Amino acid sequence: MFYLLVGKIRKVPPKIQLPNNNRVKEVIIFFPIDENLFRLSLYSFREFDLNKDNIKYHFIINQKFQNMINLSGPNLIFVNHRKNKIKFCDPNQQNILTQNDIDVIVDLNIHFSFGPSKFISYLKSNIKIGFKSKFSDYFYNLQLEANNKGTVENSYQQIQHILNSL
Repeated sequence: MFYLLVGKIRKVPPKIQLPNNNRVKEVIIFFPIDENLFRLSLYSFREFDLNKDNIKYHFIINQKFQNMINLSGPNLIFVNHRKNKIKFCDPNQQNILTQNDIDVIVDLNIHFSFGPSKFISYLKSNIKIGFKSKFSDYFYNLQLEANNKGTVENSYQQIQHILNSL
């Protein structure tokens, strides 16, 4: 990978301390690029408490799926996915995310996608959660396996359990 050679991407050091004594204030969740996985992730997170303990959630969603959700608000961020990058529909939202420290970042894409992973590598966060792949060591310090034991929905339930424990 070109970005590895020029030093733009490095392995994420495991700097997670559990239990986390710091108060989690902001969480970013990248929803899947694939439509079937997007629908499954929406279904899996249907009962998740999004108003818990004053945590501010930001949801990064593919603009193609904008009509599939019936929510609106400042915490919904729509993006267009290109080959190896994501483009924000509102550039101000990208600036807000890159300038602030985020407590937890979650990537719900079970298959490696360079665009979201590359953007995640630029964000300042101590906890980056994603699914195990050939390149996941470079982007996430907490990785889950999606296909060996159980279904994808079980993996999404594990992520919810992790978010509830922080």
